[in-house]
Amino acid sequence: MPRRKTISSALTLACAALALTFGLAGFAAGAKAQDAPKLLGKYDDWSAYTYGSGNDRMCYAMTTPVKMLPAGANRGDVYFMVTHRPARNTRNEVSMRVGYPFKSTSRPFATIGNDKFQMFSGVKEGGEHRFWAWLENPSEESKMVKALRAGSSMEIKGTSERDTLTTDTYSLKGSSAALGKIDEACKK
Repeated sequence: MPRRKTISSALTLACAALALTFGLAGFAAGAKAQDAPKLLGKYDDWSAYTYGSGNDRMCYAMTTPVKMLPAGANRGDVYFMVTHRPARNTRNEVSMRVGYPFKSTSRPFATIGNDKFQMFSGVKEGGEHRFWAWLENPSEESKMVKALRAGSSMEIKGTSERDTLTTDTYSLKGSSAALGKIDEACKK
């Protein structure tokens, strides 16, 4: 079985990545104990968190892959997130960190059951963004979150700048409860 990082070990890197991705000053300056993300709950293979307060408040559900192919590929932290940022009127923002810089022509995509969701990478933005992907069509975010809640597994494929095709398989066990928890914690 491939090495699987725990959600708690990925959380530290997720916080730094969120700072770079979303420009949150509290993350960028280094989190103090009172600024650390708060675990709302662990639900099987998913966890729910909240971070910040006021206009900087966000809630997110995250998970790590249960299987990563090719086995033994040199990769950093890999995880999938759904984020709410009420002050920015953002709900169900789907993102994933792949653990390597994407190839500039990579067209990552996620599959849940019979549903396929096209993603795009942040290669053009450079920096930490090169490791991330988001849904190409934001209008599909609610559809994808509905599929996450109802499905049993999700597969995400992408290609690294070294031209390695990777396939990450995520369990969706606990996704519905974790997503429900962030809905409750970051109401509109």
